[in-house]
Amino acid sequence: MSFKIFVQRSIIIISLIVATLLLAFGIDFFFMLFASVVLAVLLISITVKIKKWLTIKYAGALAITVLLITIVITGIGLLMYPSLDEQVSQLQKDIPQSISKLQENLSHTSWGKDLLKNIKNPKELVKDNKEDIVNSTTAIFSTTLSSLANTFVVIVIALFFAVDPKLYKKGFLCLLPDKVVPKADKLIYKCYETLANWLKGKFLSMLVVGILTYIGLILLDFPIPLVLSLIAMILTFIPNIGPIIAMIPAMLIGMVNGPEQALYAAALYIIVQTLESYLITPYINKKAVDLPPALTLAWQVFLGIFLGGLGLFMATPLLAVIFVLVNDLYVKGYLKKENSCAL
Repeated sequence: MSFKIFVQRSIIIISLIVATLLLAFGIDFFFMLFASVVLAVLLISITVKIKKWLTIKYAGALAITVLLITIVITGIGLLMYPSLDEQVSQLQKDIPQSISKLQENLSHTSWGKDLLKNIKNPKELVKDNKEDIVNSTTAIFSTTLSSLANTFVVIVIALFFAVDPKLYKKGFLCLLPDKVVPKADKLIYKCYETLANWLKGKFLSMLVVGILTYIGLILLDFPIPLVLSLIAMILTFIPNIGPIIAMIPAMLIGMVNGPEQALYAAALYIIVQTLESYLITPYINKKAVDLPPALTLAWQVFLGIFLGGLGLFMATPLLAVIFVLVNDLYVKGYLKKENSCAL
């Protein structure tokens, strides 16, 4: 065995060991790294378009891309804050009135009186569980800070990837045997195209859902339609589960004004998501990535249980990449099947 072959095999073995350790003990880091890759793909795909349209250098196009995204996010925040602040103030007034009204209605029935006897006064409940409330608040604060720190790390790594993607691709390919480098290079580009197409389709679908939800909430004369439609738009990024999560705040806000408005909100979200699932997304995915709904849902639940919000958020793009790898490496490479099994 030559020294070169020994070194190559040693590198492969060490890489497999490191990958196994990362999956076993640092799976959160793996998903943060994958989130950075997805964000980098978004930045690179937009940058390439701007570079082509304006015929400028890649660095200038990337700077414009980052600036545009920053302006859009800041603009959304400025639009949301006044409405959200006003609605929170209104909810602080409405919720005590709603509770008093509910208690009054319950006191008119025999089972309601029994129920009210077994329910502690809110002030006594807070007093008895003061320590637990403080601990829970501290935990929420700590989790929020940790999430913000992780988000910052993801953004920074994504920016480094986007500044010089060829550098990191070249470094990865250097770890592979020379004979597989051309195939690995093509596979990396195919994964990039898959993620880029999926992101394009997903963001277009999110935009349509946001507009339809906003129009529906306006017609229903719902409070803070802009905020609720933005929440629906953002959570559409998570197929199947996201729309259900987005419906909850709308129903809770509707409940303040009566159960009928909560039902109207639920009906609106169900109609919009039905249109999104059976008309909008299938039409968009003709040129993007179409994943089996049952497999996607099972994969989301699996990652959501073990990894929480980050796993749930990254489940679908990761599944799209896995489809590409399985199709090219296993179906075409190992089984030697000529027809692709990609959907």
